[in-house]
Amino acid sequence: MSGILAGLGWVISQPDWTISKPEQIQIEGNQYLSDTTVRSMLQIPYPQLIMELAPAQLTAQLTAKLTPQPIDRGAVNVKIDRRILPPQLIVQIQDLPPVARIMPTNTTQSQTFIDERGLQLPISSYRPTVWRSLPTLQLMLPNQGACPGWSQLYQAIHASPVAVGVIDCHNPQNVILQTEVGKVRLGAIGDKLKVTNQMQQLDRLRNWQKHPRSEDVELLDLENPYSPKLQLSQPIAVPDRVEVR
Repeated sequence: MSGILAGLGWVISQPDWTISKPEQIQIEGNQYLSDTTVRSMLQIPYPQLIMELAPAQLTAQLTAKLTPQPIDRGAVNVKIDRRILPPQLIVQIQDLPPVARIMPTNTTQSQTFIDERGLQLPISSYRPTVWRSLPTLQLMLPNQGACPGWSQLYQAIHASPVAVGVIDCHNPQNVILQTEVGKVRLGAIGDKLKVTNQMQQLDRLRNWQKHPRSEDVELLDLENPYSPKLQLSQPIAVPDRVEVR
Protein backbone atom coordinates (compact mmCIF):
# COMPACT_ATOMS: atom_id res chain seq x y z
CA MET A 1 0.00 0.00 0.00
CA SER A 2 2.82 2.40 0.87
CA GLY A 3 4.43 1.67 -2.46
CA ILE A 4 1.19 2.38 -4.31
CA LEU A 5 0.70 5.67 -2.51
CA ALA A 6 4.29 6.71 -3.12
CA GLY A 7 3.94 5.85 -6.80
CA LEU A 8 0.70 7.79 -7.06
CA GLY A 9 2.32 10.79 -5.39
CA TRP A 10 5.22 10.63 -7.84
CA VAL A 11 2.85 10.44 -10.82
CA ILE A 12 0.77 13.46 -9.88
CA SER A 13 3.89 15.50 -9.15
CA GLN A 14 5.00 15.23 -12.75
CA PRO A 15 4.65 18.22 -15.13
CA ASP A 16 1.72 16.59 -16.91
CA TRP A 17 -0.33 17.03 -13.69
CA THR A 18 0.42 20.68 -13.07
CA ILE A 19 -0.96 24.05 -14.07
CA SER A 20 2.20 25.75 -15.28
CA LYS A 21 0.94 28.58 -17.49
CA PRO A 22 -2.14 30.86 -17.77
CA GLU A 23 -3.21 29.25 -21.02
CA GLN A 24 -4.23 26.16 -19.03
CA ILE A 25 -7.02 28.23 -17.50
CA GLN A 26 -9.95 28.07 -19.91
CA ILE A 27 -12.40 30.98 -19.65
CA GLU A 28 -16.02 30.51 -20.71
CA GLY A 29 -19.04 32.81 -20.74
CA ASN A 30 -17.14 36.11 -20.79
CA GLN A 31 -18.75 38.43 -23.33
CA TYR A 32 -16.96 41.65 -22.39
CA LEU A 33 -13.80 40.95 -20.38
CA SER A 34 -10.81 39.47 -22.16
CA ASP A 35 -9.51 36.03 -21.18
CA THR A 36 -6.26 37.62 -20.01
CA THR A 37 -8.14 39.94 -17.65
CA VAL A 38 -10.08 37.11 -16.03
CA ARG A 39 -6.94 34.97 -15.65
CA SER A 40 -5.13 37.86 -13.97
CA MET A 41 -7.84 37.96 -11.29
CA LEU A 42 -6.92 34.43 -10.20
CA GLN A 43 -3.83 34.56 -8.01
CA ILE A 44 -2.32 31.20 -8.93
CA PRO A 45 1.42 30.67 -8.40
CA TYR A 46 2.88 28.69 -11.30
CA PRO A 47 3.58 25.83 -11.45
CA GLN A 48 0.81 24.43 -9.25
CA LEU A 49 -0.37 20.85 -8.87
CA ILE A 50 -3.88 20.55 -10.24
CA MET A 51 -5.02 18.59 -7.17
CA GLU A 52 -3.79 21.34 -4.83
CA LEU A 53 -6.03 23.96 -6.41
CA ALA A 54 -9.28 24.41 -4.47
CA PRO A 55 -12.16 25.34 -6.83
CA ALA A 56 -14.30 26.71 -3.97
CA GLN A 57 -11.52 29.02 -2.79
CA LEU A 58 -10.78 30.22 -6.32
CA THR A 59 -14.50 30.79 -6.94
CA ALA A 60 -14.76 32.99 -3.84
CA GLN A 61 -11.61 34.87 -4.88
CA LEU A 62 -12.87 35.58 -8.40
CA THR A 63 -16.37 36.50 -7.19
CA ALA A 64 -14.87 39.09 -4.82
CA LYS A 65 -12.80 40.56 -7.67
CA LEU A 66 -15.83 40.83 -9.97
CA THR A 67 -18.00 42.44 -7.26
CA PRO A 68 -15.84 44.98 -5.40
CA GLN A 69 -18.84 46.68 -3.80
CA PRO A 70 -20.86 44.99 -1.02
CA ILE A 71 -23.81 43.74 -3.06
CA ASP A 72 -25.37 40.27 -3.24
CA ARG A 73 -22.42 38.20 -4.37
CA GLY A 74 -24.56 35.09 -4.29
CA ALA A 75 -26.24 36.37 -7.45
CA VAL A 76 -22.92 36.48 -9.34
CA ASN A 77 -22.51 33.49 -11.64
CA VAL A 78 -18.97 32.10 -11.17
CA LYS A 79 -18.10 28.42 -11.44
CA ILE A 80 -14.64 26.85 -11.46
CA ASP A 81 -13.90 23.16 -12.11
CA ARG A 82 -10.71 21.11 -12.40
CA ARG A 83 -9.93 18.84 -15.31
CA ILE A 84 -7.27 16.20 -14.72
CA LEU A 85 -6.48 15.05 -18.25
CA PRO A 86 -5.24 17.32 -19.60
CA PRO A 87 -4.74 19.43 -16.44
CA GLN A 88 -6.91 22.50 -16.80
CA LEU A 89 -9.05 24.90 -14.83
CA ILE A 90 -12.44 25.60 -16.42
CA VAL A 91 -13.71 29.02 -15.36
CA GLN A 92 -17.29 30.00 -16.19
CA ILE A 93 -18.36 33.57 -15.45
CA GLN A 94 -21.15 35.98 -16.25
CA ASP A 95 -19.48 39.34 -16.78
CA LEU A 96 -21.11 42.73 -17.34
CA PRO A 97 -20.42 45.51 -19.84
CA PRO A 98 -18.93 48.84 -18.79
CA VAL A 99 -21.70 51.35 -18.07
CA ALA A 100 -19.82 54.58 -17.28
CA ARG A 101 -16.52 56.28 -18.01
CA ILE A 102 -14.56 57.43 -14.96
CA MET A 103 -13.45 61.03 -15.31
CA PRO A 104 -11.17 62.79 -15.82
CA THR A 105 -8.96 60.97 -18.30
CA ASN A 106 -6.25 62.41 -20.52
CA THR A 107 -6.02 59.89 -23.35
CA THR A 108 -8.03 57.03 -24.79
CA GLN A 109 -5.44 54.54 -23.53
CA SER A 110 -5.81 55.79 -19.94
CA GLN A 111 -9.59 55.62 -19.89
CA THR A 112 -11.08 53.62 -17.05
CA PHE A 113 -14.61 52.24 -17.04
CA ILE A 114 -16.93 50.87 -14.37
CA ASP A 115 -19.60 48.21 -14.65
CA GLU A 116 -22.88 47.93 -12.78
CA ARG A 117 -21.28 45.98 -9.92
CA GLY A 118 -18.57 48.60 -9.36
CA LEU A 119 -15.69 46.82 -11.12
CA GLN A 120 -13.25 49.43 -12.42
CA LEU A 121 -10.96 48.44 -15.28
CA PRO A 122 -8.96 50.17 -18.02
CA ILE A 123 -10.20 49.97 -21.58
CA SER A 124 -7.49 47.40 -22.39
CA SER A 125 -9.21 44.87 -20.08
CA TYR A 126 -12.16 44.52 -22.43
CA ARG A 127 -12.57 42.68 -25.69
CA PRO A 128 -12.02 44.86 -28.80
CA THR A 129 -15.70 44.46 -29.71
CA VAL A 130 -16.59 46.44 -26.56
CA TRP A 131 -14.49 49.40 -27.68
CA ARG A 132 -16.92 50.16 -30.51
CA SER A 133 -19.84 50.86 -28.15
CA LEU A 134 -18.36 52.46 -25.05
CA PRO A 135 -20.75 54.23 -22.65
CA THR A 136 -21.11 58.00 -22.68
CA LEU A 137 -22.22 58.33 -19.05
CA GLN A 138 -19.46 59.99 -17.01
CA LEU A 139 -18.68 59.31 -13.35
CA MET A 140 -16.56 61.47 -11.06
CA LEU A 141 -15.18 59.62 -8.03
CA PRO A 142 -13.72 60.67 -4.67
CA ASN A 143 -10.04 60.17 -3.88
CA GLN A 144 -10.65 56.70 -2.44
CA GLY A 145 -12.00 55.69 -5.83
CA ALA A 146 -15.45 54.35 -4.93
CA CYS A 147 -18.99 55.69 -5.01
CA PRO A 148 -20.95 54.10 -2.13
CA GLY A 149 -24.26 52.70 -3.29
CA TRP A 150 -23.12 52.74 -6.91
CA SER A 151 -25.04 49.64 -7.98
CA GLN A 152 -28.47 50.83 -6.81
CA LEU A 153 -27.74 54.35 -8.07
CA TYR A 154 -26.89 53.15 -11.56
CA GLN A 155 -29.91 50.83 -11.73
CA ALA A 156 -32.25 53.70 -10.82
CA ILE A 157 -30.62 56.04 -13.37
CA HIS A 158 -30.70 53.38 -16.07
CA ALA A 159 -34.43 52.81 -15.50
CA SER A 160 -35.27 56.53 -15.51
CA PRO A 161 -36.66 58.25 -18.65
CA VAL A 162 -34.64 61.35 -17.70
CA ALA A 163 -31.23 61.20 -19.41
CA VAL A 164 -28.22 61.63 -17.12
CA GLY A 165 -24.86 62.71 -18.56
CA VAL A 166 -22.63 63.12 -15.50
CA ILE A 167 -22.70 61.65 -11.99
CA ASP A 168 -20.58 63.71 -9.59
CA CYS A 169 -19.68 61.48 -6.65
CA HIS A 170 -16.65 63.51 -5.51
CA ASN A 171 -18.45 63.91 -2.20
CA PRO A 172 -20.41 60.68 -1.54
CA GLN A 173 -22.56 62.60 0.96
CA ASN A 174 -23.60 65.07 -1.73
CA VAL A 175 -24.05 63.29 -5.06
CA ILE A 176 -24.96 65.62 -7.95
CA LEU A 177 -26.39 64.64 -11.34
CA GLN A 178 -26.08 66.59 -14.57
CA THR A 179 -29.29 65.71 -16.41
CA GLU A 180 -31.14 66.76 -19.54
CA VAL A 181 -33.38 68.95 -17.36
CA GLY A 182 -30.61 70.54 -15.28
CA LYS A 183 -28.53 69.90 -12.17
CA VAL A 184 -30.04 67.64 -9.52
CA ARG A 185 -28.85 66.95 -5.98
CA LEU A 186 -29.44 63.52 -4.45
CA GLY A 187 -27.34 63.86 -1.30
CA ALA A 188 -25.98 60.62 0.12
CA ILE A 189 -27.11 57.53 -1.78
CA GLY A 190 -29.59 55.61 0.32
CA ASP A 191 -31.21 52.24 -0.22
CA LYS A 192 -32.66 51.11 -3.52
CA LEU A 193 -36.16 52.32 -2.64
CA LYS A 194 -34.98 55.85 -1.82
CA VAL A 195 -32.89 56.38 -4.95
CA THR A 196 -35.68 54.91 -7.09
CA ASN A 197 -38.13 57.39 -5.53
CA GLN A 198 -35.67 60.22 -6.21
CA MET A 199 -35.45 59.38 -9.91
CA GLN A 200 -39.23 58.96 -10.18
CA GLN A 201 -39.72 62.36 -8.57
CA LEU A 202 -37.22 63.85 -11.01
CA ASP A 203 -39.32 62.57 -13.90
CA ARG A 204 -42.47 64.10 -12.39
CA LEU A 205 -40.72 67.45 -11.91
CA ARG A 206 -38.86 67.47 -15.22
CA ASN A 207 -40.37 70.91 -16.00
CA TRP A 208 -39.06 72.56 -12.84
CA GLN A 209 -37.08 75.06 -14.91
CA LYS A 210 -40.39 76.76 -15.81
CA HIS A 211 -40.42 78.21 -12.32
CA PRO A 212 -40.84 82.04 -12.49
CA ARG A 213 -37.40 82.49 -10.91
CA SER A 214 -35.71 79.82 -13.03
CA GLU A 215 -32.72 82.10 -13.76
CA ASP A 216 -31.98 82.09 -10.01
CA VAL A 217 -32.32 78.32 -9.63
CA GLU A 218 -29.04 76.50 -9.05
CA LEU A 219 -30.38 72.97 -8.84
CA LEU A 220 -33.30 70.75 -7.93
CA ASP A 221 -32.72 69.28 -4.46
CA LEU A 222 -34.15 65.76 -4.15
CA GLU A 223 -32.29 64.64 -1.03
CA ASN A 224 -35.74 64.12 0.45
CA PRO A 225 -37.77 62.89 -2.54
CA TYR A 226 -41.02 63.58 -0.66
CA SER A 227 -40.11 67.23 -0.12
CA PRO A 228 -38.26 68.46 -3.23
CA LYS A 229 -36.79 71.96 -3.24
CA LEU A 230 -35.46 74.37 -5.79
CA GLN A 231 -32.14 75.61 -4.47
CA LEU A 232 -31.80 79.37 -4.89
CA SER A 233 -29.76 81.79 -2.84
CA GLN A 234 -32.37 80.87 -0.22
CA PRO A 235 -33.91 77.38 -0.67
CA ILE A 236 -37.65 77.31 -1.31
CA ALA A 237 -40.17 74.52 -1.55
CA VAL A 238 -41.36 73.57 -5.03
CA PRO A 239 -44.72 75.36 -5.46
CA ASP A 240 -47.83 73.61 -6.62
CA ARG A 241 -47.99 75.64 -9.83
CA VAL A 242 -44.82 74.00 -11.24
CA GLU A 243 -46.09 71.82 -14.05
CA VAL A 244 -45.89 68.16 -13.08
CA ARG A 245 -45.90 65.59 -15.84
